[in-house]
Amino acid sequence: MKVRIIQIAIVMALSLTSFSSNARATSNYNYKPDEYVVVNNGLSPSGRYSIASHGEGELGYENFHIYLINARTGKKIGPLEEIEGTLDTGASAFYAKWSADSSLVSITYRVDRHVAMMIRYRIKNGRAYRITGPTKVDQLKQ
Repeated sequence: MKVRIIQIAIVMALSLTSFSSNARATSNYNYKPDEYVVVNNGLSPSGRYSIASHGEGELGYENFHIYLINARTGKKIGPLEEIEGTLDTGASAFYAKWSADSSLVSITYRVDRHVAMMIRYRIKNGRAYRITGPTKVDQLKQ
């Protein structure tokens, strides 16, 4: 009987431990200086642009931004300032979806554990221009 009680207690403890760690799961990254990490599907079909993340400090939260990058030279064009209040700082938590001609890109990201946002940009003359958003969406779009 004692063995059974101990087994149940161990199973419950393991369940609570895994549940509590999943409940606060975020994707974070400690960026090196001048390190920009391309997000999921971040490279445009033309190979000319990419969408990348960069932050500073512990877990990347300080001065965190998503950037439009010239993929051929690796130089940042500029931050996408409208993407703010993100829950995550890891590039793997952001999803880009490009049009076939690389003139449009939508980026989906989380602002809360269960709240995803999407923003759309037109890429013209080497710059990003917001079309719509940020708009709440049902899920992260891959």
